[in-house]
Amino acid sequence: MASIFKFLIVAASFVISLIALRYPLNPRDSLLLSIALAFTVVADYFLLLSHRYEAGLLAFICVQIIYNMRYNGFRPAYSVVFAGGSYTLAHFAFGASVLISLALAYALLFSFSFAAAIRCIASGRYPYPNNYLVLAGMLCFAICDIFVGILNSGTGFAAQHAHTLIFLIWLFYIPAKLMLAASSFKFSEKLLKTS
Repeated sequence: MASIFKFLIVAASFVISLIALRYPLNPRDSLLLSIALAFTVVADYFLLLSHRYEAGLLAFICVQIIYNMRYNGFRPAYSVVFAGGSYTLAHFAFGASVLISLALAYALLFSFSFAAAIRCIASGRYPYPNNYLVLAGMLCFAICDIFVGILNSGTGFAAQHAHTLIFLIWLFYIPAKLMLAASSFKFSEKLLKTS
């Protein structure tokens, strides 16, 4: 039951991004965000409901490729080559499992999209409050991923504190999705003056 509830929250963030397409800060930015959140729904379906972890990680790799495009104009071909190269290196050169290799490719792509989001915000590309939504959303996303890494580390600490780690993952993941979904709205001046 908890997995279905969590999945519905992720789906709600996708719906918010679709609404933002009608009131976009930037049409390209809003479209990329909606596509990324659609892949997020697919990824969380695989991870939460069908327990197909490799498929879920592959969908999350697609999310990071799209976030790189959103924040950096990073061409998808470069992201695909980089993700494929890091996967190939981890899997074939070092003998890592498919799941570990995909996780490494995801982590490297996330670090690129996180850094690109920071540069994008620093350059003033997003106005207030969108800049804070992007920054807070990506920061929550990063913290969530750190807890996911700890949970899946296979250590005694992770096993002993699994329930706490799962709680912390969702404590940061849900706001990350909702803030990122709202980050592509064009907020009216009237609304901003009243807050």
